[in-house]
Amino acid sequence: MTATLQQRLRPLIRGGDHSLADLAVGTAAVAVAARYLAVLFVNAPGYGAPVAPGLATGVSTAVVAVAAIAVAVTDADPLTGVGLLFVGVFGLLSLVSSAAALPAAAAVVLGTATVAAVAGRRLDLVSAGATALLVAALSVGLASGVGGWTGLRPAASTVALLGVASTPAFAATDWRSLSTADWGAVLCGLAAFAVVLAVGRAVPFVAGAVTLTGSGVVGTSLPVVALAAAGAVTTASAASRTRRWTLLAGVALVAFAGVPATLPRALPFALGVAALTAREGQQ
Repeated sequence: MTATLQQRLRPLIRGGDHSLADLAVGTAAVAVAARYLAVLFVNAPGYGAPVAPGLATGVSTAVVAVAAIAVAVTDADPLTGVGLLFVGVFGLLSLVSSAAALPAAAAVVLGTATVAAVAGRRLDLVSAGATALLVAALSVGLASGVGGWTGLRPAASTVALLGVASTPAFAATDWRSLSTADWGAVLCGLAAFAVVLAVGRAVPFVAGAVTLTGSGVVGTSLPVVALAAAGAVTTASAASRTRRWTLLAGVALVAFAGVPATLPRALPFALGVAALTAREGQQ
């Protein structure tokens, strides 16, 4: 089915498959970031979001699902296409009926695992380990939320944050040589770690409220939150400095998605994993 869709749609695509995929992933990242900010503002005392959080969540979920389908029909690998179709199609179904939540959760995990397995054939050992951690975070997160195993929620939060902290693995070009490291990006990450740690200790109630409402973090220590911030900032800085926009969109998706315990968080997390493991993230 994916191969047939690819053959029919590619002649209609201007600028090449990668251009459409990059545009779709970038649009999804912007939508998820906007949803994140809307949720934060509506919960901040004295502020109000111009758009209701429920509407922002629904729109961003639909945008991410459509983006996953767009990437699926343009990807050169049929297995990756099938995996992303699972994510996108079942993501849209979950918006139509709450009865589709459990099948959609299973489909998102299966689809993302398929994408990760295909990517694993060309990733180095460090990047493959980071990919496995992100897929584990998605699986445990959905089990703790949609699956109803609420006791797993603290573990899901910790694994998700550690997965975000591992994203610099996708920005590195050669882990065997420290001389090739982007030290500017590393310094930005260290600064982010210090700032989050300092703010969290100075105003723990505010820090806890932000991580809970914005990212759905429960039962995780402050240093782990700081590590996640450091990883995201390091990857985003490296991607921006080298103009790897797919990599930037990927880290934005997993970082702003938060703990993937619900489908509106799991879909962007899954698309982010696909973007991070894309060939552009390794060049």
